[in-house]
Amino acid sequence: MQPRKLLLITCMLVLFLEVKLKANPGSIITSLNARLQRSTLLALPAHPSVHIALQLSTKHRLPDEWGYQQRLKTELESKLTSPPDLQPSTGLVALYLLALRASCYDLSSLRHALPYLKNKLRAEKRHINDHHVPLTNYYQYSLGVLALCVSKVRMDHSVLSGLRPHEHHHHWIDTEAMMVLALKCIHESKVPNSNTWMYSNEKRKKVQTAMNKLIKKIQNRQAEDGKIGNIYSTAVALQALLAMGDNERWLKGKEKLLIEAQNGTFNNPMALSQLLPVLYQKTYLDIGQIDCRNENGGLKQILSKAETTDNSTEPNSNHQTWFVDLTVKNLNRTFSRTVKVPLLDQMSLLGVLKEAQNVDKNFNFETKQTLWGPFLTSVYHLKAQDNSRSYWRLITGENTPLKQGIQDYLPKPGEHILLQLSKF
Repeated sequence: MQPRKLLLITCMLVLFLEVKLKANPGSIITSLNARLQRSTLLALPAHPSVHIALQLSTKHRLPDEWGYQQRLKTELESKLTSPPDLQPSTGLVALYLLALRASCYDLSSLRHALPYLKNKLRAEKRHINDHHVPLTNYYQYSLGVLALCVSKVRMDHSVLSGLRPHEHHHHWIDTEAMMVLALKCIHESKVPNSNTWMYSNEKRKKVQTAMNKLIKKIQNRQAEDGKIGNIYSTAVALQALLAMGDNERWLKGKEKLLIEAQNGTFNNPMALSQLLPVLYQKTYLDIGQIDCRNENGGLKQILSKAETTDNSTEPNSNHQTWFVDLTVKNLNRTFSRTVKVPLLDQMSLLGVLKEAQNVDKNFNFETKQTLWGPFLTSVYHLKAQDNSRSYWRLITGENTPLKQGIQDYLPKPGEHILLQLSKF
């Protein structure tokens, strides 16, 4: 597209967006940035995705970010020396290394980290050779390649060949997007301190072909409203579009993300960590270009009471006209119980679960706190357990899984929600 035409489209989209939003886009992004920063001070587990998002932003609270980086470094060292069954997966160790690289940390001082990830990728590739799929999945595989690539580590031809998309494989949109980022990094890699391509022209041509196929699939999936898949996969898909220079589709998607953010869709740390980079027009590829010497502060942590208080469990309306039906079933469906719960204004599913305890004295539930918000672990004393590979599947309507957590999802009047203990 001609630069003049792209500039005109950009200006029109910005003007249109400011009309649809209740606040200036820059103010919304800064507010989201502050909320993610605040989450690092709460009693929540540290996660490298949060740190990456903060490092790719333009406003910082440097002492807090430095403390968070130290937590991640200590955790990674502990995980790498854990018993084999407790060691981190390919994707998780890749995220740790990307987070530390985003802080300009010298990864060579972590003697086992880079070799550990290289060995993980070799194991993934062996599994592909034997079973046609990675040991984990292609999203984690791509993250591993990207982490080594950003760290200027040359990879074996066999490992890189695992990123070639197969026609008969169906990938999720965020997986395709992460594959694009990994391939783009390989395509642009140069030998450190030189102007020489790290990989041969033949390899780079194959990489370019694979990228073109993947980005075309992502482009074709963008809806008229800007979404690509669901709203959460959209944020990752837009990174791929940015990396490939498709600014027009990125702007269209950014508009949708900002509108959803203003409506409260992204209100937990993990969702925010996926959202922020692309709003700042950044991708994980930019981690390799971060110069920490030029970092400044400038993030004022101004949060309204409404942003820091969970109103979902303290409804202020006395009207109980509408109801939600909650049905709970165990693994083999021999247990089934339905509770009709009054639905108050703006009550979340978490609020509904709490209200259910007032309706049925036998109803009880437990949660554990995660960066995605409270995670349901037990209902009616039926516990989801990792060792039995069970979890609580939340379903609405005609077998439609909920895409939000219990703290974020707002049930509709008359809705029927199934809590099904399931296997994974």
